[in-house]
Amino acid sequence: MDEHDATDLSETNWAPTTTSTAVALLATAGGVAGLSAAAGVAKGAVAAAAGAVCLAAALWLLTWDRWRAPATLAASLLLVPAGAGIAAGVGYESLVAFAASFPASSPTRVVGETLRIVGVMAVLWGSTVAVFGAAASVRGVATSRTVSRCLDAANRVVALPVALFLALAGHALVTNFEVGLAGMVGDFASAATEWLLAPSGDGTHLLSLGLLAAAATFAGYVALRDLPTEELAGEAELGDVRIADLAAGLRRTLGRLVGLAAVALPVAFLVETAISESVVESALPGAVWNLLVALTGSAALRTLLWWSALVAGALALVAALVRRSSRASTRELLVGYAPFLAGGAVVAAAGAVHRPLLDALVGFVAGRLDAPLAGQFRTLSENVVTFYGGETVVLGLTAGVSLLAVAGVAALRVAFALGFATDRAAGPALAGGGLFVAAAFAGTLSTPTWLVLAALVAALAVWDAGEFAATLGSEVGRRAATRRVELLHGLGALGVGVCGALAAGALSWGLPAGRSGELDGLSVALLAAVAGVVLLVTALR
Repeated sequence: MDEHDATDLSETNWAPTTTSTAVALLATAGGVAGLSAAAGVAKGAVAAAAGAVCLAAALWLLTWDRWRAPATLAASLLLVPAGAGIAAGVGYESLVAFAASFPASSPTRVVGETLRIVGVMAVLWGSTVAVFGAAASVRGVATSRTVSRCLDAANRVVALPVALFLALAGHALVTNFEVGLAGMVGDFASAATEWLLAPSGDGTHLLSLGLLAAAATFAGYVALRDLPTEELAGEAELGDVRIADLAAGLRRTLGRLVGLAAVALPVAFLVETAISESVVESALPGAVWNLLVALTGSAALRTLLWWSALVAGALALVAALVRRSSRASTRELLVGYAPFLAGGAVVAAAGAVHRPLLDALVGFVAGRLDAPLAGQFRTLSENVVTFYGGETVVLGLTAGVSLLAVAGVAALRVAFALGFATDRAAGPALAGGGLFVAAAFAGTLSTPTWLVLAALVAALAVWDAGEFAATLGSEVGRRAATRRVELLHGLGALGVGVCGALAAGALSWGLPAGRSGELDGLSVALLAAVAGVVLLVTALR
């Protein structure tokens, strides 16, 4: 076995064991399927679960070290369908729940229908978190390191779509609002350009010329500081002086001029705003005043300074990028720029398919609404598309789902930072916790009591089996013969949970309704959860 094979075996061996992980996956799938069907959110749960699996796959790809650059690109691309799947699932079920609940039959039903919608959304979100946790627990990929990498990649992916959407939306607002905003912006830009590059009127224009001179001086100083002038010039000489020494001297001179400009600009501002030009003219000799007026009003000099600032600034930017690139390996550069490439691909895709995608989305939403609301929605959609443009709307939707993925990863990062999740068993904790929340809120939606109790037992089994798989895998490896031990542990935890659920069910069914009141589904669910947790912890201890 060569070194690479040994490395691969080591990386794949120390992972959660297979049997307990399979138990956690099956229990999560069964619990999510039953609860989502009972709550009437099966279609949305499928879409949201697909997004959750994409997010878990992105975390898994970010654990790759050998093919890190293409893996980072693939993980960055997966963040968009992850956010889109979750947004589509939640949005669809929200639309269905709202259409089924409102308008309410009576004003007294508004609160009840609102609570029902909250319960439906809680079941859907809990199921989504459970699926993500279960998928992430397969390889134990939900760690603080992978979540940090994913958050960094997500921020870079959304940078270009969000920036381009804001620019396009701002352009639409400026050009379409009939309040003179476009004219105001245009007039301001024209006045600023004239003040800076071609001032009119008699007198001196010290402040605008000083700003241009300061910008050109500072850009030249930064360019000479960052450019490898000594390496490029070598031992070349101009006359009897080395070119590298000339460049160093010029850099020192420009540095002193930058310091001088920092002092002179406030003085120029005060001269132009607080002192009358007639006072300055009377204080200076005529020849000096005429020279100062001609120099500060010269359009050619201002154009030269403007282009000097632009060229020197561009050289400084290129030098900074080259210097940064020279310090990092090619692999690190590819990893760093892969998310930006993914963001560019997202923008290109949004521009290519915006029209059919918009038609499909509008038709889908309108088809789920009643006749009056459907017509109003189509009219509103057409007005929005006409105002902003189809590309801008689709790009905004894409940026929105990408930001949803960023928010989800950021929430995971906060959970790790606060200690709510640990590297060893974050996936099982999320799976069990999500399934518990879904089961608890399903009890408010007329879900059968036996299903709520079964889902709570499944939540405990998922958490226990997943944590046991992570612990055992870290101690003996997933390739060790541990199936009998895992099955025995799983049966013990399942037996404890079933006993707790049966005890809670018997208690609720045996209480006289006339004296104690009938326990609703949520009370029974919470009672079963508490009993199961207490018995399970007691058994484990």
